[in-house]
Amino acid sequence: MKFTVQIPSREEAYLAADRAARKAKKAAAGLERRAEEAVNRIQLRRTIRDLEEEIGLQLREVGELVYATHRGTPSDSEDIQEILEYVDSLREELEAHQRELRTLAGVRFCPACGEENDGANAFCHNCGQPLSGE
Repeated sequence: MKFTVQIPSREEAYLAADRAARKAKKAAAGLERRAEEAVNRIQLRRTIRDLEEEIGLQLREVGELVYATHRGTPSDSEDIQEILEYVDSLREELEAHQRELRTLAGVRFCPACGEENDGANAFCHNCGQPLSGE
């Protein structure tokens, strides 16, 4: 059995090297994008955790003020109201970050009704509107 090896021309070698370089560059760009997404998810989780902790601390403060009032130490209702409004703003921020994290995980939200949908859905499972407008 005789084997023959065909040696590519210089031009063919350059073309093959160019194709390989393009594929490597495309793969590297994909890895970079996935790494950036992973960093974004980690940062979002940290922000979510911090917001949840701050909400807990603020609600504890409200509870202590209410309990102090129960025990006979008057509390200023404006202080409680101010804390509760702050908690409301923290919750809105928390919900926005949680939604963003779910979006990064592939969840899609219906532009018509806001319902959460699986990333593979073409139409909203709640109202039937197309999800392609996102």
